[in-house]
Amino acid sequence: MRYNLAFISGDGRLIERLQTALSTDCAVMPVDPRHEGGLSLARRLEPNGIIVDAGAHPGARTVLESIAAIRTLFPELPLIAIGDEMSAQMILASFRAGVDDFLDRDSSDAEVRSAILTRLRDHAAKRGEGNSSFHFDILSSGPCDEDFDLALNLATMLATEDRSRRVMLLDLSLPASPLRSALGVETSLSVPQAIREMHRMDHAFFDTALAQSRESGVYLLPLADDSGDMPALPALSDLSILLQVLRAMFDAVVIFWGPFSRQVLASGGSARRRTLLCCNQRFSSIRNAKALLGELNAGGIGAGDVVLAVHLLAPNMAPGAEDIVRAIGAERSLLLTTSWTALAQAHNRGRPLSLRGESPYTSAVRAFLVSEGLLQARAGTRAIRLMHWLRKAQAS
Repeated sequence: MRYNLAFISGDGRLIERLQTALSTDCAVMPVDPRHEGGLSLARRLEPNGIIVDAGAHPGARTVLESIAAIRTLFPELPLIAIGDEMSAQMILASFRAGVDDFLDRDSSDAEVRSAILTRLRDHAAKRGEGNSSFHFDILSSGPCDEDFDLALNLATMLATEDRSRRVMLLDLSLPASPLRSALGVETSLSVPQAIREMHRMDHAFFDTALAQSRESGVYLLPLADDSGDMPALPALSDLSILLQVLRAMFDAVVIFWGPFSRQVLASGGSARRRTLLCCNQRFSSIRNAKALLGELNAGGIGAGDVVLAVHLLAPNMAPGAEDIVRAIGAERSLLLTTSWTALAQAHNRGRPLSLRGESPYTSAVRAFLVSEGLLQARAGTRAIRLMHWLRKAQAS
């Protein structure tokens, strides 16, 4: 399990140290206590544990007040203070305020890592942790418009099948987002703007600031806005925090990583995620997908957590689907059979394939979502007829 940690600190060097020490098991999300609304942001991140920098405060009294406020906001979570162990007064004040453990700033990275993970794992075993949001990482092995189409159809099907489900599509396309033409919407908020406004984020903010597809109800957040200007690229640490906020605010988040597909490992994860690695029938795409799958496995994302999504735009062309899956070494695959013309027409008309009725493509996407427990399986024609005759017999 990968944990989300909120670190209440404004010390950049200490933040970087903890992020490095815990990188394989935790996403460390810094929250500056000097920023207005900082603690409110920490709550919206839905962390699995809290670390507070006791050394950021001038005295024991201030430590007591600060930690007590944090403990009030997070009464059930592990709360760990890190500070100068030579200050007995500070340690005593921290424990009186409600911390579960105190770490010396001079402790080795291994000691810090061991102490924090022990607390997190003990708490998870007792309570059962995990963000209730499900999210999908859509990765591209190379530039390919069909990869975005998969993200769009996945998000659209999730939203239309259950209107009570809040679904977010985060589009990291560059240099421009395809959302405007693919759904006929004007996007009003971009990723860089969302990061600047992170302290204000709640459900009301998203409902008013985000673009939303009228037909499907999907919320949309692109990296590039509609101006066509190249956006200022966010720091990966800021993007990771934004992802945690989105996962806390939405039932499902579909992230199209596009040119940032190799950065997914550093973005932080959750227990309920699925990675879809896309490729097509070109040899270069197959080779790149195999290399990227190797990087994912080496980075801690198991082969069983990765689904190879193969775009079969010419089913009769070699190599075939089985040859591609075997060459890449994927354990699970999603075969998406359609024509380039069908995808292009859907895009030009502003209506994804998932809104245009059943097709081999949409049936495959639906079957995948059913297998993930996110959609209900539809009764077959024979089952529907049987139920009809049973009801008719009962009524007679």
